[in-house]
Amino acid sequence: MIKLFIIDDHPIVIQGIQNAVKQEEDIEITGAALSASEAINWLESNEADIVILDIGLPDMDGIDLCKFLTKNFPGIKIIGLTTFGQVSFITSLLRNGAKGYLYKNTSERELIEAIRIVFDGDQYLSKEVNEKLIAKAARTLSKRESFIPKLTRREKEILDLIMAENTTQEIANVLHLSVSTVETHRMNLCAKLGARNLAGLVKNAIKLGLV
Repeated sequence: MIKLFIIDDHPIVIQGIQNAVKQEEDIEITGAALSASEAINWLESNEADIVILDIGLPDMDGIDLCKFLTKNFPGIKIIGLTTFGQVSFITSLLRNGAKGYLYKNTSERELIEAIRIVFDGDQYLSKEVNEKLIAKAARTLSKRESFIPKLTRREKEILDLIMAENTTQEIANVLHLSVSTVETHRMNLCAKLGARNLAGLVKNAIKLGLV
């Protein structure tokens, strides 16, 4: 059972997430908080596996709270759920320990998928977030040829299978994953390697010595 905790200063958002996951047998919402201080007090005496975190909180910057939670509650994995779309916010939250980043207009299906993927130890970024990071990574790579991105174990497995010319369905079958999960990992790989498509992913993987 995935224990989920929500931090957002808008009760309607909390209610929306509760409605989204209430039919999922493997996800249980154990609590919610409208502020950082309320969240910290709750987490000091209760357990959570995943925290859904808004950046805009009334008493503390969500990025600072993410850093605090990562340091003081290392067993918790954090997913940012916010309206902030600037690359600086995305990279700051990820740099401070978040394992996922979604916009508040995400679908219920994507939210649930993100929760499960992050719980399993991988990163989840929405398509829109990936597109912004891909563009930034492409610019970064053009300036820093020696940049070597850090890949998760699952990303390395999927990259190897891509290089072996496996299709998305074949990769899903080999790793016992859904096709949508494989596509998500592929988008994450594109973002990290500064590639806009599969051909660019292969080219940059070879260029960076990752295969």
